[in-house]
Amino acid sequence: MKIQFFKTSVLVASLALLSIGCSSDDNAAPDSNPPGGGNEVNKQFQLAYASGSGSQSATYLQGVASLNEGEVSFANSGYQMPSSRTSRIFVSEDGKYVYNLNYTVGDLRKYEHLGGQDYKEIGNIDSSPVIGTSRGRFTKVNEKLGSIHHAEAKPQYEGADGSGAYLGHKITASIALIDLEQWSFLPGAKKEINVQLDAELTRKGYFINRIDAPVLVNNKLYYGTRIALFDASTGKTKPVDQTFTLVVDRNDLSKAEVITTEHVIGSTNGYRTPAAYANEQNEVLQLVNGNDKTYIARIANGQYNKTNTFDLGQALGGKKVSSNGWFYVGNGIGYVPYEKMDETEIEMGVDKDGKPTTTHAWGLARIDLNNNTAIDLEVPANLWLTQYQTAAVRDGKFYIALAPVSGKGNIYIYDITSTSSKGVKGAIITSGVDQYYIGVY
Repeated sequence: MKIQFFKTSVLVASLALLSIGCSSDDNAAPDSNPPGGGNEVNKQFQLAYASGSGSQSATYLQGVASLNEGEVSFANSGYQMPSSRTSRIFVSEDGKYVYNLNYTVGDLRKYEHLGGQDYKEIGNIDSSPVIGTSRGRFTKVNEKLGSIHHAEAKPQYEGADGSGAYLGHKITASIALIDLEQWSFLPGAKKEINVQLDAELTRKGYFINRIDAPVLVNNKLYYGTRIALFDASTGKTKPVDQTFTLVVDRNDLSKAEVITTEHVIGSTNGYRTPAAYANEQNEVLQLVNGNDKTYIARIANGQYNKTNTFDLGQALGGKKVSSNGWFYVGNGIGYVPYEKMDETEIEMGVDKDGKPTTTHAWGLARIDLNNNTAIDLEVPANLWLTQYQTAAVRDGKFYIALAPVSGKGNIYIYDITSTSSKGVKGAIITSGVDQYYIGVY
């Protein structure tokens, strides 16, 4: 999937310009399911914050009693999560436990949230020897189950030295499932799962080189995929015209198949925002992102439903859009952060050579899959939500942190039953140079 960090180049982190204060003491004092959580009176919201929008960034977390008013800042506050890249963070529904992947290192850590910026590490496991790479991606599948996963593809030729006719790509997946309560790997992890496409697709040069965002339905794990099409005559890839999902048996990870469709085109693995959910009918609702088009497709009984697909751009009045993921809140309603591909680009920063970098601004849409409608919500200008991870639903309200990089914004609160384009502005959120909010839990 095309991940549009910036049009001209990746924005370089500016950590030297403004550092975020955080506790140096690890114990400083104080979903593939729809985002939610219990309604405990004393349950805090938790906010995640990143410093550095380039490949290197630091990640911080803190609990807040209320997001309806006041001001939230990470200046001289926040618990720093270990991160060589921006941490992938998931939180249990009751808010008690935090799960964090240190991407490119491979260690998975479990914390207990004791309130405010007080987090206690209670588990640390290394996924690298289990799946054979430090670059696995992590998803909390449900309250008891997690998945660490990876996929790669290598071209095969007639000759052992790479000469001769192209035979297709060999696709290998690695998957390990995690008991979130015990914080240990479940038996049956597989370093090398042979993923086979239809012979004709393989011959044409299709392959999968990334999997993510699994959903569990009827003991089957549905992993979104990033697909590519190899042109053997040029040695380069070309645009795809299909969509794939990897389906794996929960009880035997070696049993893997790929389901395909041509009625929507794009990748399904998402990025850091959740990309797929199981709805009330046990269908998989899956974001598909293609070239200037974003869809919500349905998978039922192991196959794509080609008669019931939501087109975000069309529902917004014929716009060109791109998205990395979405938030399903139940009963066919969801919220989709999206990039405005047909609008003028905005300057976001500078690259390593001091040259300006640009991106399209982002918006937020409330979608109704039952009626195939979308409402463009009123949000701040100049948003960049490429790395945004999580929003929260509590007591019928949808909470999301919206502010420009290096700027000031608010927690926006939407009544999930309302069709108004206006939300309620809650707490003010502030950030420093090249810093931004990435989640509400």
